[in-house]
Amino acid sequence: MLTLRQIEIFRAIMIAKTVSAAAQMLGTSQPGLSRMLGHMEDKLRFRLFDRTRGRLVPTHEARVLFDEIEHVYKGFEDLNHVIKRLAKGEDRTFRVGASPSLGHSVVPQMLARLTANYPGLTIQFDILSVEQAADYLALQRGDYALTAFPLDHPNILSSRIGAGRMVCAVPSSHPLADRERISVADIAGEQLQSFRPDTPHGRIIADMFAGAGQELEVATYIRFAETAVAFVANGMGVALVDSFTAMQAHAETVRFLEFEEPGVLPVYMNRNLESPRAIIGETFEEIARSVLLALPRPQIITTKAIT
Repeated sequence: MLTLRQIEIFRAIMIAKTVSAAAQMLGTSQPGLSRMLGHMEDKLRFRLFDRTRGRLVPTHEARVLFDEIEHVYKGFEDLNHVIKRLAKGEDRTFRVGASPSLGHSVVPQMLARLTANYPGLTIQFDILSVEQAADYLALQRGDYALTAFPLDHPNILSSRIGAGRMVCAVPSSHPLADRERISVADIAGEQLQSFRPDTPHGRIIADMFAGAGQELEVATYIRFAETAVAFVANGMGVALVDSFTAMQAHAETVRFLEFEEPGVLPVYMNRNLESPRAIIGETFEEIARSVLLALPRPQIITTKAIT
């Protein structure tokens, strides 16, 4: 049985035609190569080359052996090609879903950075409702999902990787529109576009009103924050939406105001524990965390009680 080094030497001599040229190819000495060739022939129990007038002429056995070795080297080349394509993300579709507010704001930035790292990568992106998110991963329709809530499923890992905050969307003609910050009490009694109390946004809004000692009265229930902003743009009162929604392009007839004590909207990275995690997924996780970490954080004003 030949060693890999012996195979490498034999192949170099067959290609270079002379021991001196083969030694140059391999960066070794000619005498050492000649000795190694002799050891190979002793081991194989047949000659590889005829020495004629200082030249090496391959024997029939050498030519048969060389053809087999070339097949092996072709397999190595194919393997290296596959490894390079895997490292570049080629021949791979990365499937990711997100809640609407995240999918329309920060996720495109994350995916732009991911494809910059893996130019050959194909992206499948989906906007997910609260009801769709768990099945999207549990049924392996997607690799990752970014949501504003953890997914309650035994096969899904939910990791909090960042947070946004609640802001108030008001018409640009509203008396509060010139304010930089407001309190929940400032919008008490306003026509409010809001979410059902059993939704992530709805629970945060209910907590904000309860914490401020204000009664929550909803004029219109909506499912998506983008819809609430559209209603505000058309004069249908005000809405509490997340800061990710506020990052998107909106009509000039809407302004977004910060709360002195805003409700916090967490962001979760979710994946199926039974699905193998590729290096692309690990890179995406790192990018997602860095994008959320780089988002500006407003100064929160806490009102102190007067004694």
